[in-house]
Amino acid sequence: MTNKIHCDTHGEADKAYVCTHLVGESTGLGFNRSDPTDDNPNPDAWCDNCELIRAAHGEWDDDAQKLTSISLLCSGCYERTRIRNERPTVAFDDLANLRWKCGDCDEWHTGPCLDLGYSEPHYWREELAATSDPDSFLTEDYCAVDGEYFFVRGLIHLPILGTGESFRWGVWGSLSRANFDLLRKADDDENRAELEPMFSWLSTRLPDYPDTLNLKMYAHIQDAGQRPHFRLEPSDHPLAQEYHHGISPERVKKIVRSRLPSTAFD
Repeated sequence: MTNKIHCDTHGEADKAYVCTHLVGESTGLGFNRSDPTDDNPNPDAWCDNCELIRAAHGEWDDDAQKLTSISLLCSGCYERTRIRNERPTVAFDDLANLRWKCGDCDEWHTGPCLDLGYSEPHYWREELAATSDPDSFLTEDYCAVDGEYFFVRGLIHLPILGTGESFRWGVWGSLSRANFDLLRKADDDENRAELEPMFSWLSTRLPDYPDTLNLKMYAHIQDAGQRPHFRLEPSDHPLAQEYHHGISPERVKKIVRSRLPSTAFD
């Protein structure tokens, strides 16, 4: 019997099983399972309420299983479910009292700060702004350096554990000249989201990680007026790990505090 299933989102993937409570858009319900192994990377999982049933019976015996309902997922949806329902030590609600000063509007806000970004790629040089060289320019969304290096501004979404939210890094990625020209021409095209993903090297150095320059990724083009979403290739780099497996609210809190000195928790 095959262990594969076809998913409309993730294509062909391994089968995985969870309690029905964890299916869909649930968040913060808990994610209980045995430790993953090489032979079974996606062990059966269940929410905290179902864990009470298992604990009362001491194991998943026949009587305990009669009180639960199991659903089939693909391994990609299983991982998404884990990210949304796992309960980290610091909960997302703990960020509700964060007060921070916005660098754009210069006003104070209360609540989670989930967007941090950069207005230029690492390779932009300030002296280029003073020249009239058409081969070098910087806008809110595009950058060219010496007519040789080309960049687009986009977002890296890091799913926050135990929530349906994401922490977003506004960064720059390189593009080939052909893709750079194609994307600029499609700025107002209502069908621009149908463009194929474009290979890119991360071109922003994030200080909260080991060196992030030149991490491999793809720019997934969005509808007109929206910046591309960067999909990082799997690797051992901490940023790629957070992209694929989620970032904890505690980690978000640490990053925001380090990047926005004018912050406080009531």
